Amino acid sequence: MRIGFPGTGTAVRHLRPEVAGPEREVPPEPDMMDKETAELAYRRGAGIEVTLLWHRTTGELTVSVTDAVSGASFELPVAADEALAAFHHPYGYAAAQGVAY
Repeated sequence: MRIGFPGTGTAVRHLRPEVAGPEREVPPEPDMMDKETAELAYRRGAGIEVTLLWHRTTGELTVSVTDAVSGASFELPVAADEALAAFHHPYGYAAAQGVAY
C-alpha cells in the first residue's frame, strides 16, 4: 500500500533534521532525561521551547518553558486533565494559576 497525497502521485516521507526547513521542522526524538523523567511532548517556536514532562516515580506532570531570547524559564506542575492545555498555552495557564513567570 502506498501512502501519499491523493492526485499528486507523491509519497509522504519524513525529512531528516538537516534538510527540514523551519516550516517542516522534525521534532526531536522523545528524550529519556533520566530513568525517572520522560519527555511526552516538545515544541519550539519564536525562541520559546515548551516541554511536557512525566515524572515516573511520582506520576507528576510538569510543563517546562524556556525563552531563549530573554533567558527566562519556568516549570509548572499540571493536572493530567489540564496537561495539553498547559502545554499549548503555558503563559495563560501560568497566569490562571497565579504563577509568576
